Amino acid sequence: MRMPNLVDVILLDIDGVLLPFGDNTSDGYNNNETSTQDSCLFPDNTMHALTMLLQKMSNLSFNTTSNHVKNGNPVLVLSSTWRARPEFIRDILNSFQIYANKKGSKDASILQTWKEANCLDSFFDITDPSYHSTRHDEIMKWVKENTTTSVVGENKKHKKSFVVRSWIALDDEDIVAVEGQQHKEMLEHAVQTNSSNGLTKEDVALGVELIKKQISRYHE
Repeated sequence: MRMPNLVDVILLDIDGVLLPFGDNTSDGYNNNETSTQDSCLFPDNTMHALTMLLQKMSNLSFNTTSNHVKNGNPVLVLSSTWRARPEFIRDILNSFQIYANKKGSKDASILQTWKEANCLDSFFDITDPSYHSTRHDEIMKWVKENTTTSVVGENKKHKKSFVVRSWIALDDEDIVAVEGQQHKEMLEHAVQTNSSNGLTKEDVALGVELIKKQISRYHE
C-alpha cells in the first residue's frame, strides 16, 4: 500500500450517508439486507457520489509558492458505529470491492479511483471503536490525535508518519450544533447529509469546496 505523507481525510459515516434510511433508494436496497459475495449493501446513487468525491479530490492540484503542484490525496477513515464490529467493516469493504469491480468493468476510471484511494481492502484508519460519545467528540478525538507528523494511525498499519492536510466529515448527524453548543469551527469540515437520501452530488460539491479551501490555506 502506498503510504502518503500529506492526506486529505474523508471521515465516513454509513447510516444516512451511504445507506439511506427508508425506501428512497433506487435499487431496492433496505437497511436489513446483509452483504453477500455478489451484492453491494449500498445503492448505486450514494456509491456513485462517493466515487465522484474521491475522483474530484484526487484531481485537485495547487501551485505552491515554490511552483510545485500538490495533488489531492483522499483517504477514508470510518467514523460510523459500524466500526465497532469487525464483520460490519468487512461487509463495507466487500461492498466497495463489488461496486468498484462491477462498475469498473464498464468504466476503468472508477476501478482506478478506488485502487488509488487504497480503500478496497482496508480503511486508512477508523475512529476509536472503544470510545462512544457524540459524533462530534468521536471525530474530534481522532482529528486531535492525528494532526501531527509523528502520529501513527489507530490501526497500527502505517509504518510512516502522515500529515492531515485537510479533512471533512460526511455524516447525517449535526456535528456543528451539539447538545446546545455551537461549534462554528466545524463549519469548514462538516458535510451533513439528508438521512433519507444519503450522499448526493450537492454534498460532494460542498465537500470538495471545503477541502479546496483547507488545502489552499495549508500551502499558503
